[in-house]
Amino acid sequence: MVKALAFRTVPFVAILKDTDIKFFEFNMNRCDERTLYVSISISNNRDRTVCDLIYLIDKSDLYGAISLNDKYDNARNFFKKNFGYDLMYSDEQTIAKLISETSKFKHCLKQYGSVYPKYVQAKFFD
Repeated sequence: MVKALAFRTVPFVAILKDTDIKFFEFNMNRCDERTLYVSISISNNRDRTVCDLIYLIDKSDLYGAISLNDKYDNARNFFKKNFGYDLMYSDEQTIAKLISETSKFKHCLKQYGSVYPKYVQAKFFD
């Protein structure tokens, strides 16, 4: 017997409307010349968690995703528990892009660029 594929019925952008994702913390000591780390808070009216985003700075564009560290499961579990949703890498990139558009992130990127100027490009600030 062939098992039918189960497709998601709720798109991630709809889940984001019920989720509050905010910049949480920046610690320059966690960064290096090619990677920028920031912590974010993910919440809704029932639950809250904190996880880290990692941005690869040495690329032509600013790429980011959820960092595969000890807080990684926090984010995945949040979306599974609250929405029955399995977070995909493309979803992580969407979250990272949303955060990268905030003024707090841009301020952190400028701080980062003052310490590690080699890969920080002017277009990251537009």
